[in-house]
Amino acid sequence: MNYRAIRFTADNKAALEQFLLLPKKLYRREELVQDEQTERQLIMGEHILSRYFKVYPILVLDEQNKAAARCVVTVYPDKECAYFGYFECIDDMAAAEALVERADRLAKKLGKNSLVGPVDCSFWIRYRLKADHFGKPYTCEPYNKEYYLRLLEGCGFKVCGEYISNKFPSVPQGERNEKFAGLLEDFEQRGIHLENSTPETFDKCLKEVYGMMIELYSGFQTFSKITEAEFCELFFPLRYVVDHSMVRMAYDGDKPVGFFVSVPDFGNAFCGKLNVSKLAKIVGIKRHPKCYIMMYMGANSDYHGLGKAMSESVRETLSQNGAESVSALIREGKVNSGYYAHLMECRYRYVLLERG
Repeated sequence: MNYRAIRFTADNKAALEQFLLLPKKLYRREELVQDEQTERQLIMGEHILSRYFKVYPILVLDEQNKAAARCVVTVYPDKECAYFGYFECIDDMAAAEALVERADRLAKKLGKNSLVGPVDCSFWIRYRLKADHFGKPYTCEPYNKEYYLRLLEGCGFKVCGEYISNKFPSVPQGERNEKFAGLLEDFEQRGIHLENSTPETFDKCLKEVYGMMIELYSGFQTFSKITEAEFCELFFPLRYVVDHSMVRMAYDGDKPVGFFVSVPDFGNAFCGKLNVSKLAKIVGIKRHPKCYIMMYMGANSDYHGLGKAMSESVRETLSQNGAESVSALIREGKVNSGYYAHLMECRYRYVLLERG
């Protein structure tokens, strides 16, 4: 099969629709995590973060002019690399090679020295490639076809970052980690208090989380700074799905010094168009979650051990509701990647790749 790669612009409606349709052809309904609205906004230059970068969508067509692969090359003026994201491809090395070679030539032409990905335009949207344990995606998980790593490595990409998610069974009532529980008590005695968010305080908590994340996550690969207003708009939908009993904010007086954000695992229920059956499923999961996704955690470096203390507080709640949990997308080697390791049921692996 012969393939040709084309770079298109937003006014090429036929190419845009083929670009958006490809994931639906590759995935079963229960696997599909596509956010078509966001993809369309990014290509049209209408996304809230579009002012930070330029996007170059690429589509690979077969001999019948049907889409076989796609990606978006994203260029930031202050970064030496270009981002390679929104990658989808049939299981054909020739199609993948046509796509990657076109993306690489474009990146070099634009003055960038490498491709890094998958990064779907921004750290704040989605990045990383799932490498194992395929089946049903959990909420917020970067999900892809299991052969993608083989294709990308075959096209010259190499692993430049590794991440893990740890799956834990339900916590037996009354079970506790004595060391972490001791840290929690120590912080309470020092006047550090933990609070759950509430519907009334959620907006305030979101701004406080932003202030801490911008500082704590600044050293992460692919990180880029955004404004508080942009952050709050991006994460505003959390207010509709968050279980406030599973959110912790840590304060020293009035000063926020730590955060722990969890949501019920809705799978891919929020992907695609919402309908009555999907809404019923979402409401049912929110009322009786079987699993929680630990999305974000951070603590001020002056408060050593606070992350462990907040984790123990959250596990106390888990022991009461009987739900399982996933500590999601932790950088391999970070201290929190080993929290409760002896209780872990399964470990998922993700990678970030680079092609020079």
